[in-house]
Amino acid sequence: MSSRRRHIQLTPLVEAQRLFFDAVEELGFFATQEELIPVRQALGRVTSRPHRAARAVPHYRSAAMDGIAVCAEQTRAASQSSPLTLRAPKDFAWVNTGDPISEPFDAVIMVEQVTELEAGVVQISQPAVAGKNVRAVGEDFQDEETIVPAHYRITPEAIAALLSGAVYSVWVKRRPRALYIPTGSELAPPEEELQPGQIAETNSSIVTGYLTCWGAEVDVGARVSNDQAELKSALLEAVARFDLVLVGGGTSMGRDDLTPTVVADVGRVIVHGVAYHPGHPLLLGCIGHKPVIGLPGYPVAVWISLRLFLKPMLERYWGLPSEPAVYVEGRLAEPIKSAGGAVQFIRVRLEPDGDGWRVFKLPGGASRLSSVLRAHGLLEIPADVESLPAGASVQVLLLRPPA
Repeated sequence: MSSRRRHIQLTPLVEAQRLFFDAVEELGFFATQEELIPVRQALGRVTSRPHRAARAVPHYRSAAMDGIAVCAEQTRAASQSSPLTLRAPKDFAWVNTGDPISEPFDAVIMVEQVTELEAGVVQISQPAVAGKNVRAVGEDFQDEETIVPAHYRITPEAIAALLSGAVYSVWVKRRPRALYIPTGSELAPPEEELQPGQIAETNSSIVTGYLTCWGAEVDVGARVSNDQAELKSALLEAVARFDLVLVGGGTSMGRDDLTPTVVADVGRVIVHGVAYHPGHPLLLGCIGHKPVIGLPGYPVAVWISLRLFLKPMLERYWGLPSEPAVYVEGRLAEPIKSAGGAVQFIRVRLEPDGDGWRVFKLPGGASRLSSVLRAHGLLEIPADVESLPAGASVQVLLLRPPA
């Protein structure tokens, strides 16, 4: 085992993101992996290919309104002062919405504009226009017209359109398969009666929850104790079966922090230590052709790290634009000091202040999930800013709307 680390050399946040995403692209993680699934099971999935209609929609001329089908040319003489009398079946046919429109009829007059004199005899007081209230063949989609392009997240209306166009299976991007490996002899299931020195293993809930929301399939591996051989075996088995491996804990500089040593032994460490708080002991690496991420042990640090690295990574995999971040402007209710040299992510709450907001810092630290639950937003303080005075105008990334 390597000697205990005295410090971690921090890489600037933006540089770490660039180095990691470039390496992940070289590994082929962003290459399209696809599967064919039934359309009815495709809600929320992202297409890997364009899909074209196998039949026109609609596939026949149909009435768009209830009324009478007529030949428009034969109704030119109709007017308010001189209503025109029509007789079925030569001059018109009653139709309901969706009924086929047969030749020679080429227009539909709404039932509200028709006066029935007797069975089979009606009067109209204005002429029809050819094509009016008639759905043409292919009005919605022509045969072979693209219904959904590639890189399209399938919605309920897309499913309806595909089925209408006789497309019953779709090619979609395969969900990346991820494994989270909790490490640390001190971890125990939260459902158990915990003894002094035992820590409830709950970070897996954060990891699986967010990665599932971002489109991955996530499994949680068995807890790995503070043993180098055990961790090495777990990692090698994981990269053989999964597209992405996340290791929980063991990335700092204590005697039991084995993740950097093991990853370097069987793969490559791209970055160890990133200049942001909380979460700076993050490790970014790879084993074979699989990305491996060593997450910090504290839950808030895990939460921040996922937002900074896993969210943009999976968004890039799907090839979809990110949801736009929502910021609100406010003024600090109290001064904030920063350590400097690293980007700080401060959890804050907002209170109305006239037409704006007062911004209150919540208790910090990497272990307080309570501050995440109570936070309305995140305040990002750049690495070169050491303090902000009370009353300073700041931009807050909104996490949830204030009450």
